[in-house]
Amino acid sequence: MQFFDLHSHMLCGVDDGAKTSEEMFAMLEMAYEDGIRAVCLTPHYSPYLFGDTSETSARSFEVLKEYVAKKHPDMRLFIGHELGYHHSGLDALNEGKCRSIAGGRYVLVDFPESVEFFEIQSAMDQLQRAGYFVILAHTERYRCLFNHFGWIEQFVEEGGVIQINASSVNGDWGRGAAKQWKKLVKKGLAHIISTDAHNLTSRKPLMSVCMPFLQKHCDARTIRALTWDNACRVVRDEMI
Repeated sequence: MQFFDLHSHMLCGVDDGAKTSEEMFAMLEMAYEDGIRAVCLTPHYSPYLFGDTSETSARSFEVLKEYVAKKHPDMRLFIGHELGYHHSGLDALNEGKCRSIAGGRYVLVDFPESVEFFEIQSAMDQLQRAGYFVILAHTERYRCLFNHFGWIEQFVEEGGVIQINASSVNGDWGRGAAKQWKKLVKKGLAHIISTDAHNLTSRKPLMSVCMPFLQKHCDARTIRALTWDNACRVVRDEMI
């Protein structure tokens, strides 16, 4: 089975992901061994934490593309940013400093885990009014959304996309996040499963870790949508 990882911090020297080119290449190899055949590199765009990562991520992306072309020509690479939402985030998108996913209308957006509900809601409304399709990163981790499925359903109905991290199902982000992850999948509210990989140890680029749960609770069509098809639609700038 092949996977599409739409959320990854594999690019080296950019944020809190891979530190060196050697680690970046090793993460790519681990992902490839796991069956991942497409990756969107999404370094943080959070100037207060990491500065402007536009140029550093572009340089690192070119290095990884060259490596992949030689080692794994069947691997497809895309680039975007994970926007750590802040008051000037929309300006950064419109100015091209913060990248949308593969240059399309989809934007991967994250918040602190302790974010208040109204902050997510107002940010989503602002970005959607500006014409962007919002992918809410690792949705299972926001405590304010635990069991808040009414708003999640509304967000999805309005074109919002729910992304969840593969490893969360096994409790890597706590029991609450694992419980929320499972409910999102069972209720049909999740769209995309990704790794959100940062390193080779604690946050690995592995998609297969969630397969036991998916194979037990989902049909083959749903599994393919969560792990491949919907991510493909995003990079093609198509509606999910």
